[in-house]
Amino acid sequence: MTQFEHPLLDFGEGPYACTESFAATIHFSEPLADFLTAAHGAGLTPVVIARADAWWSFAARFYCEAFGARRLVWVSGGFMDLDSGARGGTVSEACAGPGEPWTGEWPSEPDALQAVVMASAHHSASVEVEIGSFAEILAEGLAGCGISAWGAHEPAPLVWEKRRYTEYLRSQMPTIRTFLSGGGGVFQGVHSVSRTPTGVMEVVTATMPVAPIGTPFPQVASTATDVLSRVADSVSMPMIGSVCVMPGWRSGAYPSAPTPAIVPAAVLIGPRAVRALGVDLEALATEHRISAAGRRRLPSVIAGFDGVSGTPWQQAKSLAEAFGESAIVGALDGGGR
Repeated sequence: MTQFEHPLLDFGEGPYACTESFAATIHFSEPLADFLTAAHGAGLTPVVIARADAWWSFAARFYCEAFGARRLVWVSGGFMDLDSGARGGTVSEACAGPGEPWTGEWPSEPDALQAVVMASAHHSASVEVEIGSFAEILAEGLAGCGISAWGAHEPAPLVWEKRRYTEYLRSQMPTIRTFLSGGGGVFQGVHSVSRTPTGVMEVVTATMPVAPIGTPFPQVASTATDVLSRVADSVSMPMIGSVCVMPGWRSGAYPSAPTPAIVPAAVLIGPRAVRALGVDLEALATEHRISAAGRRRLPSVIAGFDGVSGTPWQQAKSLAEAFGESAIVGALDGGGR
């Protein structure tokens, strides 16, 4: 292991810099943020090792993935990699070994349908632009709460105020990520804002409870399409967005187990990508549940996957096939910028 020192470093093993936590919930704390940054900067793979009964917050899981960190738990005979299910007597073996299907049990039954959301928009470089509006739409529309706090780590310590928040982001350009919280932590999001040659790109990745367990999926998909339509109507240049759903817990934390499978509920395709795809939207609407949103001359397309005429995944696949693989690749490479 490369010579590496950090207060959270418990041991090193080959290319892995390992920190151990005995906390009941792993949060994206300031020390953990510094450890992930320092280990990654040293050319090492950060490893966070926790109790098998520990819970992981959304931000902790998000940033571990962003930094290429591995999440392990102690099990009989060594360690288990939470993302692959691989086990081994050493960290190296668990990180490199073949995975097996997870056969454990959740410590408690899920109590909510959890929405996993990603949405992005491009803004002009105008001084009038305030950042964070469509994050508020996502929180209010899906979780029924407002954004109340923000910060660089958990818990988010700063009161939400868009004007001051925007001023802070401007001072930290070209790229800055923050953690957003709302509804007592019900809404949890990571907000990335970066300067581009022609303006500012804003990306929100978040999770929040969208409905109780057992809610009919068409109802959930309808809520998701409505919210993405509001996003498209609220910003001058929406780029792309998606709402997926999976079983979860209102706390936003997840147990030490592989993440449940997600199901698509709705997508937003912004004007640039719509133009690059070059399809006849009226003809497409005869066979797929799509609608236009945003500006009339440069509309976005909102597609819902309600599971009525096939499973949501089948509906999403059918829409992608209607656009065509080559058109989608071209839109993502050029038209979606």
